[in-house]
Amino acid sequence: MPTLINQMDIRRFSMNYGALLGFSLVAISLLFWTMGIDEKESTIPSLLSNIVTVGILIYSIIQYRDNQKNGFISYGSAVKLGTTVAFFSSVIMAFYTFIHVSYLNPEALTVILNETEQSILETQPEISDEELDLALSMTAKLMQPHWMMIMGMLAGTFMGFIYSLIISIFLRTKKLSENSN
Repeated sequence: MPTLINQMDIRRFSMNYGALLGFSLVAISLLFWTMGIDEKESTIPSLLSNIVTVGILIYSIIQYRDNQKNGFISYGSAVKLGTTVAFFSSVIMAFYTFIHVSYLNPEALTVILNETEQSILETQPEISDEELDLALSMTAKLMQPHWMMIMGMLAGTFMGFIYSLIISIFLRTKKLSENSN
């Protein structure tokens, strides 16, 4: 039974820090959207989002290590915790993405399709009309809000996993064995 309680504590901890990260990323996204700054035009939104993500992952792992595990955390536990925090933040970002492209900025999908068409025509000027229509129809299917939610959750969790792999190298600690002097 202690294992089940411990797992529930880890999940609750991860959900809390995932919410902190998710709502921070939503705030950043809303801020830059209201300011009219697009990620394609400026690297600042992406850079700030990555810095906030890494910062909150570091902070959450340190808090868990120091306050829940008495200053000790294994590499695997740190990676698992960071990835779980990233997953819960990705769920929040996925819902924000759905609301954003469905209600706040529905023309964004049309802009993406137009940019995709221009990109295809620039890189493959000899493409036939049928091939272009097929590529655009496939893109349009993937640009539906529900697919964007799923892809956003997968991408956010994967990036959190990659960041956690690196962060955990520096934050892991080992208990001193009783035999060592």
